[in-house]
Amino acid sequence: MTVSFQSDTVFFYSIFHCPVSGRFSGENNMEVKACIFTDAGKVRKKNQDAALIKVANTKRHGRISFAAVCDGMGGLSKGEVASCKAIRSLENWFCEELPLMQSMDEAELWDTAEKSLRRLMARVSGELFRYGKHRGISLGTTVTAFLQIGMKYMTLNIGDSRIYMIDQRSAKRLTRDQSLIQEKIEKGIITPEESGADPQRNVLLSCLGTSRAATAEVTRGQFKGNSVTVIACSDGFWRTIGEDEMHEKLCPQMCVTPEDMLWECRKLAERAMARKEEDNISVAAQCLES
Repeated sequence: MTVSFQSDTVFFYSIFHCPVSGRFSGENNMEVKACIFTDAGKVRKKNQDAALIKVANTKRHGRISFAAVCDGMGGLSKGEVASCKAIRSLENWFCEELPLMQSMDEAELWDTAEKSLRRLMARVSGELFRYGKHRGISLGTTVTAFLQIGMKYMTLNIGDSRIYMIDQRSAKRLTRDQSLIQEKIEKGIITPEESGADPQRNVLLSCLGTSRAATAEVTRGQFKGNSVTVIACSDGFWRTIGEDEMHEKLCPQMCVTPEDMLWECRKLAERAMARKEEDNISVAAQCLES
């Protein structure tokens, strides 16, 4: 038996190496304006990032949206294989596994979704590890994801890609980097301002593929306003772009249309490149309005 979202229409798109934008309206005047911008940058020959945004309108739980960014490890072979594998797996999870949870009540749905995503990340990490071992190569990817159901959300993070939430007043990071730099900041060894010049700034403590199991950090929360912008981004985006700049360009009142959002993401990416950012740059942005 095939189980799908209980909705008249399921809207979705996923993207790997070119910009895109769209608007999705659902029941109860729920609306998602979304875009993805991704670029190889000025230095790298390959874009090893991958990203997706998916949106569904369901009868029981209302609007559901899902965004993710994966940053294939530039210092390892086949980083683009790892990031695309992770994104495809998340895409399949949204389309095939999440619909099976739609008959659950809210509390059970969130618990089941978290357990399911943790299992998925462990499985993908193991598959990438075995793939690399069989071919004599190393490959890995970060993953950061944001699941929204109604007025609640969950984040999942492995590595140093990030989720930010932007309201009318400020931008706030929702995820914690699994990196040596983050650990040194928390221990007071360096300050956040000093981290950009630290020679160990690219050292990760966890990512998919470099070991059989990667431990995902998961958080849950609830929206406090009627309109927020949520972005998932790679370190090529956030490393040189401050939270105040994200708020200035991507706060809800600036996100009038998906095309506006895409334009502002592009301008922020160009600003990062002008500041000598060498990595791939990717951002998946959603303006969520209830």
